[in-house]
Amino acid sequence: MTARHAREILAVVGIGFLSPFLHAQTMLQIVTESLPNVTVGTAYNQLLATSGGTCSASGTASSTIDDGALPPGISVVPGAGGSVKQWSLQGTPSVAGTFRFTVHLRWTQTRTTPFQQACLDEATKALTLVVDTGAGPGPGPGPGPGTGQTLTVDRTQVTTLYHTGTFPPLNDIVKVSSSGASVTIAAQAVTDSGGPWLSVTAQPATTPASLSIGYSIDGLAPGTYMGRINVTSGSGSPLIIPVTLAVVVDSNVQLQANPPSLSFSSLTGGADPAAQSIAVTVAGLSRLFQATVSAAPPNGKWLTVSPTASATPQTLRVAVTAKDLAVGVYNGTLKLAIDGIPNASVNVPVTYTIQAPVQKPIISAGGVLDAAGFGKAIAPGSWVSIFGTLLSGTTRAWRDADFQAGRLPTALDGVSVTIDGKSAPIAFISPEQINVLAPDDSVTGLVPVQVKNAQGASDSVLVLQQTAAPALFQFQGTTYAASTHVDGSYVAGPRLVAQGIPGTAAKAGETIVLFGTGFGVTQPAISAIALVPAPLPIARPEDLRVRIGGLDAPVAYAGLISPGVYQFNVVVPQVGEGDQAVVAELRGLLTQSSLMVAVQR
Repeated sequence: MTARHAREILAVVGIGFLSPFLHAQTMLQIVTESLPNVTVGTAYNQLLATSGGTCSASGTASSTIDDGALPPGISVVPGAGGSVKQWSLQGTPSVAGTFRFTVHLRWTQTRTTPFQQACLDEATKALTLVVDTGAGPGPGPGPGPGTGQTLTVDRTQVTTLYHTGTFPPLNDIVKVSSSGASVTIAAQAVTDSGGPWLSVTAQPATTPASLSIGYSIDGLAPGTYMGRINVTSGSGSPLIIPVTLAVVVDSNVQLQANPPSLSFSSLTGGADPAAQSIAVTVAGLSRLFQATVSAAPPNGKWLTVSPTASATPQTLRVAVTAKDLAVGVYNGTLKLAIDGIPNASVNVPVTYTIQAPVQKPIISAGGVLDAAGFGKAIAPGSWVSIFGTLLSGTTRAWRDADFQAGRLPTALDGVSVTIDGKSAPIAFISPEQINVLAPDDSVTGLVPVQVKNAQGASDSVLVLQQTAAPALFQFQGTTYAASTHVDGSYVAGPRLVAQGIPGTAAKAGETIVLFGTGFGVTQPAISAIALVPAPLPIARPEDLRVRIGGLDAPVAYAGLISPGVYQFNVVVPQVGEGDQAVVAELRGLLTQSSLMVAVQR
């Protein structure tokens, strides 16, 4: 199991602060409105420009023709063999005519974890493609200046797609040659709309030559723009190369800032806090963005960000200074925005707390509890929450970079915890709460817990340590056990749904999944603070009982799936409809009695 996987599982049960809701986004659309003509026997490659879509950038591209037919020799080709969200009409037509058809594009994202939903983006578009016989006007060879020579090009048409907010398109290169001796050529760019967005330069001015076709996208609104390059040599008819530029706005683009907010703190008279980083990313193409300080009262000078303009992915450096500021809490905002895509912007709140010299960290009396049920006993390998004041100067959960050589981090931003003198891995820190994993220990009874940070070490607080301290995780802010159906959707009755957690109630006879911590050793045994390479069953499953509505619920599986997190697959007994109490018992030790699970008939 990777460090990222461990973090994702903990986020599901509340340790890593998972947000289970997704932002609504626009549907996939085909924005190509028309297709340039093609000549029989001429290679054709035309991008089908798309925008929008709700699925991630990782998936599989496919297509069908729902009505009509493509010209013989032309087919819809997905990008990079289907792994890129892009489709093109490609091939060499063998039959002339006007072909009308409806293309159906699909982008499929499959589930990779039990808590991820499958996703399908699809769009249809009726289009027409005209295949000329080659006898009429259009792109193709042109005669030289009275010598019988013929000009030819390696690309008879050029199509470019520009996504708003990305780097300007690179120049396209078209090679021009003549059938006989070298001839002097001239190239001219002509546009049908949008102003002079098309340019061309011939290097050299005699064949064989290369045409460098450039694009000026400044001021172009979303749409499809048609133009052409006229290549002449002497008095002969020009060779015409059609050029299509599609400008699209991907309305589902959303800048992502990680972390989504920053918190700084310092002491008056002390050094300014260390700068922090924000990773700015966006799904799909790299995007140009600006980073500005949109608010930093009272003087607008204490908050800075650099660089102020860049392309994704980028790591921003955010710094604060206490100069000219008194003791207090200051709130500022960084704005990250992409020109031309207003809905892509994101605001990053920044809080700067300036304090008078403070005391060492303080653990509250009775402030060491199991992190699932907030019971007063802990056990090696159980998640533990420590409450107090001045525990940390920053607020954050562990990140991928905190995992070194496959080991769980035992310090975050200089904050560490020991239980019975042994270092405990830390998943989350904040001034008033720390979440840690109890380390391996053979001692039972009262053991000391201590927090250390840059200000010093707290006084030790005693907590009861047992060989097991079972507790079930619950949906945050509720009295309902964190549980799912076997398909990964949440078990949630009407009351839980009303609190914003989507799902359906369990049914008698159905197998559901519960999650807990503190259920003791596994078979085979594993270190309490190790990453879990594969699920491990608990050592003595016969010691475990789970009851729903007072009736025994058969346990199909019970084991460790991630550091400190146990999974229980149980069958709902024949109980009545409504909220039913759920409790697990391990060798006479009971989980919290207040938890419920919703059951329907």
